Amino acid sequence: MKRQANRSLGTTSIPPVQQFLQAGRHCKIDVSSALEHADIALSELYKIDGRLSGEQFQRLLHYLIDQSKHPLFGLYSARFIQPDRFYILGQIGLNSTDLSQALKEAMPLEKLVGDMGVTEIREHSEGIRMIWHCQYSHPLVISHLIDNVLASWVNFARFLLEDNQATPRAIQLQRDKPSQAEVKQYEQLFGCPVHFAQSDNAIVIDKTLLGRRLPGGNLKRLSQLTISANLRLNNIGDADDLELKTARVIRQLLPQGKIQREQVSGHLHMAGRSLQRHLIKQGSSYQALLDQIRHEMADYWLTCSELSMDEIALQLGFSDARVFFRAYKTWTGHTPGVTRTNASDAAS
Repeated sequence: MKRQANRSLGTTSIPPVQQFLQAGRHCKIDVSSALEHADIALSELYKIDGRLSGEQFQRLLHYLIDQSKHPLFGLYSARFIQPDRFYILGQIGLNSTDLSQALKEAMPLEKLVGDMGVTEIREHSEGIRMIWHCQYSHPLVISHLIDNVLASWVNFARFLLEDNQATPRAIQLQRDKPSQAEVKQYEQLFGCPVHFAQSDNAIVIDKTLLGRRLPGGNLKRLSQLTISANLRLNNIGDADDLELKTARVIRQLLPQGKIQREQVSGHLHMAGRSLQRHLIKQGSSYQALLDQIRHEMADYWLTCSELSMDEIALQLGFSDARVFFRAYKTWTGHTPGVTRTNASDAAS
């Protein structure tokens, strides 16, 4: 079975691509080789309102992370954010009256930056929790991208406030606690307690910081920018939004075991048949999307980890390794062992 082109990762604008490339340059990575590996033409980086596929961006991130040999490359890359050039969202932030308004105006427009993930706001006793749900599929990329996005949000807020000492109340990360030296790097960048093994990846922001006035607030200009941003958002279109959301739910549920279409549709507040009907209209289906995501995840675990076949099968929601073997052979024409052996031979 020929592997389908990955459409579950959406697209991304050029500013975040440039941000990671700049971090790569500082890590002495050959950027030309990185772009070639991700099948990105240099000219694409200079197109006005240009966008790359999410699959291209994920391949680029994987290459940069691997070549950097930097265990916290995602965190490190956040220092290269340029909020004033970061699409129209930076301008919207600069013209808001306070930090709360800047976040409120920018969040619904984050698709302009890219489909890497979705931000959710929840009320907190001390203010709010900004939770970020990553929509990418490569486990190695996900952790670095989460670090980058949370750190970029914090640096973005500092830029708007013109205060490099401004800090959130706390940072919450789902990843396991790393070495003490790496914990110190997190705390140094965020300037606040960083908690690991949490239920979400989130920034906790207190009410005082949210209410801080911004130096350049201009409500008239803000209104103009918001209208312009929504027009751009309409031009991008939202045809793939359901596929992106469905893919994110599938990735979240897979490690829990076998999942049914109705479970996924329930998280999307719709019936299973309705989900299938809408996906088919977009040229996909629930099973095709599930197979695609399992294939992507399987390739990662086989080539970049030492997990046993039984452990990989469980991570992918299969009942046992035999079912996983049959599915993988259907996708690729060969067994998982061939993929693992080929990856091992290539690395030696």
